[in-house]
Amino acid sequence: MLELRHLTIHAGAATLVDDLSFALAADSVTCLIGPSGCGKSSVVKWLSGVLSPELSVKGEAHLAGQPLAPPDRAIAYQPQEDSLFPWLTILENASLGLEVRGEPRALARRRAAEHFPAFGLAGHEDAFPHQLSGGMRQRAAFLRTIVQDTPVILLDEPFSALDAVTRLTLQDWLIARLDDRGDGQSRTVLMVTHDLFEATRIADRILVLSSRPGRLVADIPLTTPRVDRTEATLAPTRATLKSLLLEATQ
Repeated sequence: MLELRHLTIHAGAATLVDDLSFALAADSVTCLIGPSGCGKSSVVKWLSGVLSPELSVKGEAHLAGQPLAPPDRAIAYQPQEDSLFPWLTILENASLGLEVRGEPRALARRRAAEHFPAFGLAGHEDAFPHQLSGGMRQRAAFLRTIVQDTPVILLDEPFSALDAVTRLTLQDWLIARLDDRGDGQSRTVLMVTHDLFEATRIADRILVLSSRPGRLVADIPLTTPRVDRTEATLAPTRATLKSLLLEATQ
């Protein structure tokens, strides 16, 4: 579905990402992990077309076999911060991505509103971002991204500001959304996370980057079905990932 070839990102004389290549399968969740500052966020920012123009980039990406020129309408992106517009209501923020893509305003807001109960936002449609907690704003931003139903979804630590119960709930919702093939559309998710429990719980595959410069040091598939994953079955993988991350910082 999405292929990255020889991506290198420089910030002046410093190399943030060095010759990174990988290919992501359709209908899969891939987690990108690594030490702070290894370029994880820079990778998804470049793919989404919002990387700072001050950074120098070499490399290319292909989507479904065709050259990708970020930003692309086939990609939805959620940054680490919620990035909600303070002058818009939560419903207006959640439906904004659909409107930008040409959806009629009334339909866009109706589609977004349908998911408010599942995201714990029911009753807050007319509230403004400053009236909600950080976790609720993050949920609204996640909804704005997911509801667009794009083939590729880029998530930069989407659950980091959420409490444990909400985090688990939205992880389950994301998995169910991907497993729902009612519209016949394939979806691919690339998610940056620091949480090994989160990565091993939802990912089909985990890519590990080294510290600066960010290089791919491990590509670990998780073949056990999600419904069969337990603390006992995941413990060896988490131990391996922990060891890799410690080595990656050296």
